Amino acid sequence: MYMMKTAQRFLFIALVMAGLGLHTQAQAQAQSANARPETAAIVMIVDFEGIMREASAMQDMRKQVEKRRDSYQSEIEKRQQALRDEDQKLAQQRTLLSADVLQQKRAEFQKKVAEFQKFAQGRNKVLDEAVNEGRIKFQKKLIEVIADVAEERKATLVLHKSQVILHANAMDATKEVFEKVNAAIPSLTVEFKEAS
Repeated sequence: MYMMKTAQRFLFIALVMAGLGLHTQAQAQAQSANARPETAAIVMIVDFEGIMREASAMQDMRKQVEKRRDSYQSEIEKRQQALRDEDQKLAQQRTLLSADVLQQKRAEFQKKVAEFQKFAQGRNKVLDEAVNEGRIKFQKKLIEVIADVAEERKATLVLHKSQVILHANAMDATKEVFEKVNAAIPSLTVEFKEAS
């Protein structure tokens, strides 16, 4: 009796396993019948960094930023020289002034130094923000142009050239993108948002 029950259990387990196997096999067949054919990737490669470096709009932006930086630097140097002169004058007056007056003049001088540092940092911030905004504006246009070229080429995958080790020359769309982005945005007006 025990042997017969054990045999029945094994038979039951075998039938369940066979049923699961048939069910799994049927599911796999149904999935493969419904599966779409795989799409072959059409790859396009763009030297994004190279275009960001060489595009006429980005060179125009760099010239504007350099001109403004030189202007700021000249202004900063004048203010530095004025502070150095005032510091020397204070050093010469040290023996002539009372301790209280000297301390007050030193405190006023330190306040001017702090204001100068804030001014210089503010000018650097203006330059950084102008560069970032210009880059973002240009990148948006560059991505639009890349998308247009990818659509024309029916590319399904676009890669940065820096991500690729080897590729067929026909995949490289850099020259085409470069020419189109230069035509679309030949220059860039940089906005310098100065608070003071």
